[in-house]
Order: sequence, then C-alpha cells, then structure tokens
Amino acid sequence: MRRIIRPMSQPSEGKAQESDKTGALRARVSRRTILKRGAAALAAAPIGGMALAEGPAAAAAPAVQTGTNAGRPFRALVRHGTGLGLEDLRLRPIQKRQVVVRTQAVAPCYTIVRRALGSNPVARASAPNHCGFGVVEEVGSDVRRVQAGDRVIVAGTSQCGACYQCLHGRPDYCQFTFGGDDYPPFAEFRDGTPVYAEAGIGGISELMAVYEEYCVPVYTDLPAAELTLLGDQLASGFAAGQSWMRFEPGSDVVVFGAGPVGIGAVQAGRVMGAAQVIAIDPVQYRRDFAQKAGATTVLDPVAEGGNLVERIRELCKGPHDRRFAGGTSWLKTPNAAMARGADFVVEAAGVQVFPPKVEPQPDPSNVRTVRQAWDCARMGGHVMLMGLTLEDVPLPGVALALLGRTIHPGQQGGLHAMRDLPRFVKLIEKGVLDARSMITKTYTLAEARQAVQDTADRTIITGVILFN
Repeated sequence: MRRIIRPMSQPSEGKAQESDKTGALRARVSRRTILKRGAAALAAAPIGGMALAEGPAAAAAPAVQTGTNAGRPFRALVRHGTGLGLEDLRLRPIQKRQVVVRTQAVAPCYTIVRRALGSNPVARASAPNHCGFGVVEEVGSDVRRVQAGDRVIVAGTSQCGACYQCLHGRPDYCQFTFGGDDYPPFAEFRDGTPVYAEAGIGGISELMAVYEEYCVPVYTDLPAAELTLLGDQLASGFAAGQSWMRFEPGSDVVVFGAGPVGIGAVQAGRVMGAAQVIAIDPVQYRRDFAQKAGATTVLDPVAEGGNLVERIRELCKGPHDRRFAGGTSWLKTPNAAMARGADFVVEAAGVQVFPPKVEPQPDPSNVRTVRQAWDCARMGGHVMLMGLTLEDVPLPGVALALLGRTIHPGQQGGLHAMRDLPRFVKLIEKGVLDARSMITKTYTLAEARQAVQDTADRTIITGVILFN
C-alpha cells in the first residue's frame, strides 16, 4: 500500500479573525509552511554563467503530485551496456519506505567517473551518482521522516537510527548503507528493461526513488545548487574537521587534495580556528582556490618532491623547542623527528582514475600520498583517510605501535547526517560556510554527461546540474 500526502491548506495571513468565544485572533503560518512557499523563489545570483534558481520553473514550482507516480515518464543519465547518455524512463511503483523526490540539483562525485565513463560493459542499466537535492512528491505508506512538499538533501549515507552502528554512535556506517542490500530497480525503459539507481540513490535524474533513511529535510530558502553540495563532497570534508576529528583552536591542520572534499576540510580548519591550514595539491588553480577558502599555506607536491614531509614538519614545529615549557623537539634525528608534525591531517587526494586535463598527481595510485599523510602527523596526532586508494599502503609496524597516531576512516568524514546537515545549513545561511564559491560551473540535464566528464578531467572544483 502507498499513501500520497497532500499539502495541508494554508491559513490566511495578516487579517484579524473575529470569534464569539475567544475575541480577536490572528491566524499564524507555521515555519514549515513559510519555507515551503519560499522554496520556489530561490536566489538567482549568477554562478559559473548560470543562475542558481532552477530555470523558469523555479519562479513557480509545480504543485506536489497528488496521485501515484508509478509509470510517470522522466529523463535520467543512464549507464547502459558500454555507453552513458540521457534516456527516457518510466518510474516504477515505490516501496513502503521509499520516497519520490523531484530533483532540483545534483553535483557529480569524482568516485563515480570510473563506472560512468569506463569502457567495460555493465551488467545492468543504472543511473549514476549517490546524492542529490530536491522536493518530496510522494511517500510510501510507512514513511515518517518526510512528507510531500519537503525540501530534502538526499545524502550519500543513510541514518536509520536503529541499526547496531547507529545505536553505537557511528551512523556514518549505518547498516542500511553497508548491510549488503540489493536495492530494487527504480525505473524502466519503455520496453520494460529495469534501471537501477547507483547506491540505491542515483541523482542525475529528474526523479529519484530513495529510502527515507537517506533523506534529510531542511527548512531554508537557500538555493538548491548550494544545498546539494551537502549531500556528499562539501559535507564530507567539513564534517572531517568540524564533526568527527574536531580541529582544535590554534592547531596545525594539513589537507592533501584541494578538490571539493579537501576544500570542505580547509573550510573546517578556518571555521574551527586552526592556527594554520596547509593545503597540498599539484593543480595551480586548486591551490589558489584553497587560499581563498582559508588555507594559510599551499604547497605543490611535485615541486617539493621528497622534501614534502620535512617541509610540513618545519612549518608545524612551533615557536620554540623548550620541552619543559610546552615546546616540541626540533631535532631531526629519526626518533626525535617522529614528534614533529601536524596535529590533524586529512588525506583527500584519492586515486587518479583518468589522466586529467590539468597538472597530474605525482602518484596516481595515491599510495605515496597516504604514506606522506601518515608521516607528517605529529606523535599523538590524527590522520583521516578520505581518498580512495586501490593498493595496499605499507606503514612501519613499530611506529604504528608506539607513536600514538590515530587513523580515522574517511567515510563521509564521520558525518551524522540528521544531526550535522541542519547545522551546516545554518552555517551557510550565516555566511560562515561557503558553498556558493565552490560551484565552478552549472549545467543543464542535457549537459549532464559533460558535467561528469569535467569532473573526471578535474577542470572544476564542483559542477552542479540544475533541473527545470
């Protein structure tokens, strides 16, 4: 069974209502209603040559659907066989805990480019990506978290609140995401061939059919183009320093990689009051962008070569070496050198999937970068590994046992979606967290394949696909 939630009728505003029993009363409008009304009137300041508002439809958003969406036609970017292209699809009936979301904006993630643009044939058709932003149009009969008309961030990681991981403080490893479930197809071609959503989400699609555990309702008039960055990249990098490792005021922070995840971590360093934020990236325009985002020092790993770790240690050695007055050893002998380095290190470079159209990584496998991230942390420091590395990384056993460094897994930066994303929205509203400048370029759905290609080429920080 499926229930369709219709928007409640809105009370009148600004007129006093007479009542025999209670006298003059003024009808009030709830915050939820006000924000729903404002959802269609998003800011239209230009970014990357396009407006943030979702085209002509943004001025008067379509009414919430009041009937079943099963069979509803829509378009989506689909990987089918060996190709990737825009396809006409039909929506399948949703499950009891699923939600139909009309997509307003989505930012392709670099982790999808191998599957989306690769030449090997795929076994089944799928819509790529694993996050997005839009408006709820239909909810299944068992859905409780959201209702029709809600603006929702569809996050890359679920938060069910009931599984073992959620109950033990690790919703970033919610078993609804990592439980091995094979999600049913959400759509089909005209001939009935099923189409799946990557990670049960997809996103580069006019419609998404996702489980409620992935949906985070937000009550804000911020543009969809900015809010969609909280579904994955920006939120992951920012959560690494703000929510999980919690950069300390006055600390030394090092970030490897100045893509959208790395820039999120750089901003966390700025917001949390780090004494210095050192950003490392081989791409010149990304180093420049990192400085604007809050990095105090930027380094080119190619230019630094084998001296990179020692350069970072020197930058982080502190104003004095008086160990009985809070200083650290400045000695460069092997044992003493292990005490030198950064308090917090975020590795957000990742493996190089395709040769980029900008400066290449010094180590496409990312193995060397992970080792450098480990080596440049101080004794007792913290290292978060956010970039994917497809090979084993050798680390010294004695140092692992004795140096007291903590390695944190980088799954969405330790994000608690239902707790953190509303906080991040408030920080964007206050101008503390900058999502707007991270949008290098915007695209229409017809240009979606190019958006994925530009992401693979690393010619942009973040590209956002906007939907009418």
